[in-house]
Amino acid sequence: MPRLSHSGAASDARRAQMLATRKLDTRPHRAPDYAAENKALHTLARALSASDTVMLQTLVDMALALCDAGSAGISLRDRDATQPSPFRWVAVSGRCAVYVDHVIPSDDSPAGVVLELDAPQLFAFPKRQFACMTDIEPEITEELVVPVPGVPEPWGALWVMSHDEAHHFDHEHRRILTSLANFTCAALSIRQANADAEARAAEAEAARRALAAAESNKDNFIAMLGHELRGPLAPVDSALAAAQKLAANSPVVLSALAVANRQVGQLKRIVSDLLDASRIRTGKLAVHRVYGLLGDIIKDAVGTVREEAQKRQHRLRVEQPPYPLTVFADAGRLTQVFSNLLWNAVKYTPSGGEITLRVEAPDPGAIPEHDSTPREVVIIVRDNGLGIAPDLLPHIFELFTQAPGVRMRAEGGLGVGLSVVRHLVSAHLGEIAIYSEGEGKGTEVIVRLPIVCRSQVEHAASTSHGIPPARILLVDDIPDATEALAILLTLDGHEVKRAQNGPEALSLVDSFTPDVALIDINMPNMDGYELARLLRQRPQCTSTRLVALTGYAGTTSERGADEFDCYLVKPPSLEDLGEVLRR
Repeated sequence: MPRLSHSGAASDARRAQMLATRKLDTRPHRAPDYAAENKALHTLARALSASDTVMLQTLVDMALALCDAGSAGISLRDRDATQPSPFRWVAVSGRCAVYVDHVIPSDDSPAGVVLELDAPQLFAFPKRQFACMTDIEPEITEELVVPVPGVPEPWGALWVMSHDEAHHFDHEHRRILTSLANFTCAALSIRQANADAEARAAEAEAARRALAAAESNKDNFIAMLGHELRGPLAPVDSALAAAQKLAANSPVVLSALAVANRQVGQLKRIVSDLLDASRIRTGKLAVHRVYGLLGDIIKDAVGTVREEAQKRQHRLRVEQPPYPLTVFADAGRLTQVFSNLLWNAVKYTPSGGEITLRVEAPDPGAIPEHDSTPREVVIIVRDNGLGIAPDLLPHIFELFTQAPGVRMRAEGGLGVGLSVVRHLVSAHLGEIAIYSEGEGKGTEVIVRLPIVCRSQVEHAASTSHGIPPARILLVDDIPDATEALAILLTLDGHEVKRAQNGPEALSLVDSFTPDVALIDINMPNMDGYELARLLRQRPQCTSTRLVALTGYAGTTSERGADEFDCYLVKPPSLEDLGEVLRR
C-alpha cells in the first residue's frame, strides 16, 4: 500500500495527544481465541454468497463480538462523490447502528488519519478532536481503527468503539481487526473483479449482438441489392434477345447488340455472385446431387468462356481422360465452379496467353461392381496471366477480396466468386487450393472432388432454346420487364398477356386461360403469393403451371410452398423458361 503524506489532521492529532496507539502494546496481553475466530471466519465465508450489504453487516457484527466492543462499523470511500471522496459508514453494529450511511470527511476523521499513517491507530475520546463526530451518541471513550487495504487505493477503514471507560482495546483486538480488514479487502476485491468481468461480458455481448445485427443488415442489403439489380436487368436482357431476333439481317446492329449482351452477361454474373454469397451466409445455398458425366459439366463450363477467350486470342486447351467419367454431383453448381475459375483465368490473362484445364481421374469401368465408394477427380486450371501477390494468397477465398490493381479493371467483379466456389467445392466434400509464384507469374487452381462413380449414364442432349407454343400470363409491377419478355416470347410464337398487378391478372384469366403464369413475388398491395392462391381457386386455372419470379437470395419460402409449382430467379434464362414450358 502506498504511504500517504501526513496531513494537518494527523499532526494536530499528535499534538493533542489523542493518539493512544502505543498503549495497545503496553496493556496486558491476552491469549488468542482461535476457535471463536475460526467460527467467525466460517460465518463470513458463507456471507460471501450474499449481497455486499449482508456481507459487510456480517463482518461488523463479527468485529463487534470478537472485540467485545460497544459499536463497530466499516467506513468505505464514497467513490461516487466528488473529490476528495468522503467516507460513508456502509455498515454499523451496536449502539451506533442508527448512524448507518453517515458521511464523514476524508481529511478530518479517524479513518482519514489511519489511511494517511497507513497503520492501525487507537484514538482516545475522538469526539473531542473531530468535528464530524460531535453529534454521535453516546460518548466514545476509545476507537480502534485499522485500514482496509486495496488497489490502487485503500477501500477505507474498519473500526470498533468503546463507550465504557473501563473497557479498553489491546494488541489482540488490533490483530483480530486487522485480520477482518484483510478479509474485507479480499471480499471487496473479488466483488469488484466480478463486477468488472460482468461489465466486460455485457460489453462483449452487446458488441457481438451489434456485429450480428450489422452482418444481418449486410446480408439483407445484399439480398435487396440483388433483387433491385435483377429488376432492371430482366427487361434489358429480354429486350436484347428480342432485338437480336429482329435484327437478324443486320450485321452492324447485331455487332452492337453483341457488345451490350456481353456486358449484360457480366452484370448477371456479378448479381448471381452477390445472391450466392448471401445464400451462403443464410444457409440457403445447397447442392442437389445426381449421376451425370463430368465431360458434360466441363463442356458447359468451357462454353461459357470460349467466345471471350477467342476474342482475346487466348490458347484455351482442355485435357480429359479418354474414358467417360461418371460423377455423383450437382452438375449446375459444378458448372458454376469451373466457369468461375475459367472466367478468372480469361480475365486476368493478357491477350495471347495460355489457359489449360486438365482432368485427372480413375476409369469408372475399373471400379469393382459392388464398390460404391466415390473416387477422387482432380481438376487443374492453369494460366500464365497476372498471378497473385504473396500477401493476398492467404485471403483469396475471403468475401470481397481483390488485389488493388484488379479494382481498376472494367471486368474485375466484386471479389465474391471464389468465396462461392470454395463453398460449393466444400458442399461436394472436396478441396480447392490456389497457387501462384507472384504477380506476373500466372495462377494454378487445383480442385479435388470425391465424386467419380461406377454408374454409367449417357451424354446429355445439347441444350435448346426451342419452346413449344403456349398461352403465357406475365405478371410484374415493372412494365418494362413484362413488355420486353412478352416481345421475346411472342417472337417465339407464344400467345402472351401481361398484367401489372394481382387484380388485373385475375381479370384477365376470366377470358384468357394460361398454360403458364410467370408471377413476380414482390408486388405492392397483392403480392405474388396471394395472387397464386387466388388463381388456384379459379376452375379454369386448375391446370395452369404457376411459376414464381424472384430476385432475392432465398428463392423458396414455406409460405409459398403450396402456391407455386416452381421458382425462377429474375431474369429467367431462355433455358429455364424452356424447361418450365416443356413440362
